[in-house]
Amino acid sequence: MKFITLTKEQFGTFCDKTGSHFTQMTVNYDVKQAEGAEVHLVGVEENGQVIAACLLTAIPVMKVFKYFYTNRGPVMDYNNKELLHFFFTELKKYLKQHKALYVRVDPYVAYQKRDHDGNILEKYPTASVINEMEALGYQHQGYTTGMKTNFQIRWHSVLDLEGKDSKSVLKDMDSLRKRNIKKVIKNGIKVRYLTEDEMPIFRQFMADTSSKKEFQDRDDSFYKLRLRHFGDRALMPLAYIDFTEYIPQLEEEKQGVERNLQNENTQKNDKKKADLEKQLAAIEDRLTEAKELQSQHGDELPVAAAFYLINPYEVVYLAGGTANEFRHFAGSYAIQWKMINYALEHGINRYNFYGISGDFSENAEDAGVIKFKKGFNADVMEYIGDFVLPVNKPVYQAYQAMKKIKG
Repeated sequence: MKFITLTKEQFGTFCDKTGSHFTQMTVNYDVKQAEGAEVHLVGVEENGQVIAACLLTAIPVMKVFKYFYTNRGPVMDYNNKELLHFFFTELKKYLKQHKALYVRVDPYVAYQKRDHDGNILEKYPTASVINEMEALGYQHQGYTTGMKTNFQIRWHSVLDLEGKDSKSVLKDMDSLRKRNIKKVIKNGIKVRYLTEDEMPIFRQFMADTSSKKEFQDRDDSFYKLRLRHFGDRALMPLAYIDFTEYIPQLEEEKQGVERNLQNENTQKNDKKKADLEKQLAAIEDRLTEAKELQSQHGDELPVAAAFYLINPYEVVYLAGGTANEFRHFAGSYAIQWKMINYALEHGINRYNFYGISGDFSENAEDAGVIKFKKGFNADVMEYIGDFVLPVNKPVYQAYQAMKKIKG
């Protein structure tokens, strides 16, 4: 085995075929460079083949030193203990040569699978990875919970699509999710992909959502850079109503109910008649609303938007927002259904609803989000967490002491 610096092509080819987080992709190397970051691509080669790859960024610390971070890396077979030991031993030597003070590592390695009530469904043989890392001097940062914005969240909600089709995926959802997806299909809620020039539409939905849910959204440049560099691996779906189709559809539905009401058998059946009259009133209300909204907003009404990042391993739902006043149109469900089907059509087996807090109590900060994701029959993937290696121990101890004094 040989520890080497990688070309972009070597790095990208290996990560795509191995299965990585979107932060360990060639396009993310381009993003980091565009942000002005110092970026390193390193890995391990054996018999002329790359068997490990890692993207690291470096930030100046105390003028002389650097803080290194690999976001969801390295990418490799963590069951290969010889490789694990070799990579992290050699990484420390490499970082010393580049004036590292310390490095933070958060491998994309699952620790346990749970349901959305917090019950453990499966334990993975990755506890040994923590032991191996600690034996090499990498300090485990604990089994954290919460939605920290400065580090990657340790808990993801993931829908396994392997061996499934759209019918089986829909069948496995809870009644509310099924009802809302059938509703958006019936109501003809459309989904299209926004262009970079249309990003303000998505950003407005995010601003409305973040102001109501009190979470901190990323800034414009985060999304803009990823749209620019990720290409077709970044998608921004918009759910909208096309009133030129929606209103005629409602009018046709109304005529059908009116015909059923006039049926002689219906007139003799009080219960059936009452049910149809109730349906007719509901359709007339929707028609009135639709015509009013068309006069206010024109033929198209955006109701929800989202942002996705994609690689051959998974489709990641990174962010999304809904117009509160149009929430009853269930636009977010149209987007989820569109993107689940995108994953199925492209042979991608993981649909990642992304981060949750890991707090499964009713008082959790994201209790509503957890309930939403649970309804799609997703599982909770709990990852092994972060590790910190002090590369220059004496200076790192002094640095930590200074931080405590300032804090």
